[in-house]
Amino acid sequence: MEVWVTPAQLAGPVLAEVNRIWAPANIRFVAERAEVEPLLRPPGFADLVRRVEQSARGEEETRGSGRTAAIAQLLDPARRHPTAHNVYLLPYLGSTYQGYAQLGGKQVVVGVWTDKPSGGRQPPVKALLVEPEPMRVGSLARTIAHELGHNLGLTHPDKAEAGAVGRLMGGGKQGYGLTAAEIAIARATASAK
Repeated sequence: MEVWVTPAQLAGPVLAEVNRIWAPANIRFVAERAEVEPLLRPPGFADLVRRVEQSARGEEETRGSGRTAAIAQLLDPARRHPTAHNVYLLPYLGSTYQGYAQLGGKQVVVGVWTDKPSGGRQPPVKALLVEPEPMRVGSLARTIAHELGHNLGLTHPDKAEAGAVGRLMGGGKQGYGLTAAEIAIARATASAK
C-alpha cells in the first residue's frame, strides 16, 4: 500500500469538500502547502510500520498499542507548521481506523487505505476522496473534516444522543451534520487560535 492521493487532489476536491462540510459553522480551511513528505526512517522503522498496520480498533485506548507513538516517530517534527492544522496522509492506520487527532491539537493523521467499511473483514481498499450525501461508507474528506473537529475541541457524542441524524462527529448515525453546540465550540476554539 502506498499514499495514492496527490497534493493536487488534497488541495482541490478534498479541501473543497472539507470546506463544504464546515460551511454551516462558517469555518473555512486553506491549504498553505500540500506536498509529499518522506517518512523518517529511525532505527526499527519496519517494526514501527508493523505496529501501526497491525493495530486494531480500540487497542490504543484500552491496551496502549503504541500506534500513535509509532506514527509520531515517522513524521518529521521540523516540518510541522507550529500554528496551522497539519494534515498527514499515511497508507494505512490499522484495522478499521481511518484517522486520529488530539482534542485541541494541531495534527490530523488519516489513512488513504481503509478496511473500516467492511469492519476489518475484507482487505483495505482505497478510501473515496469525497462522497455525496447521504453518507454510506465515508470518505477521505469526511474523515479529515471529522478529525479537524477534534482539533477544534469537538468530541464524539453519545451514540444514543445522535439518534437518526447523521453527525460529523459520530453517534448513532455517521454523516456530515454539526449541532448548534458543536458549531459554537468549534468557532470559539478557531477564534482563540
